[in-house]
Amino acid sequence: MSIEDLARANVRALTPYQSARRLGGKGDVWLNANEFPTAVAFQLTEQTLNRYPEPQPKAVIESYARYAEVKPEQVLVSRGADEGIELLIRAFCEPGEDAVLYCPPTYGMYSVSAETIGVECRTVPTLADWQLDLRASKRGWTA
Repeated sequence: MSIEDLARANVRALTPYQSARRLGGKGDVWLNANEFPTAVAFQLTEQTLNRYPEPQPKAVIESYARYAEVKPEQVLVSRGADEGIELLIRAFCEPGEDAVLYCPPTYGMYSVSAETIGVECRTVPTLADWQLDLRASKRGWTA
């Protein structure tokens, strides 16, 4: 028996997400990978080497809430878009009952996370001018 045999069937059937870097993209700055090109240097010390960061840092949440003009309880801090997307789908979608609307071309992890968790992914491409197709989206929700 292999480890693959233990994985859920829908996970085994997934097509792995491919980043631009993996697909042979060129360049030194990868904004699509949430890399900050002008980030300050970070140094590990004996005090920080074995410490997890605060998962929901109050100062960050409050500062971002002020910036975005929302309430602090409306802000989720994550270790990147992938984690945030997965947390939201896990928290609010029931596998086999709910669906995620995916409007490509956009970030592929919306559909990857939904499929991994067992939530239906309904795809409605954007219009030729990249705007959301609201009519098709409405049909997608009532399907």
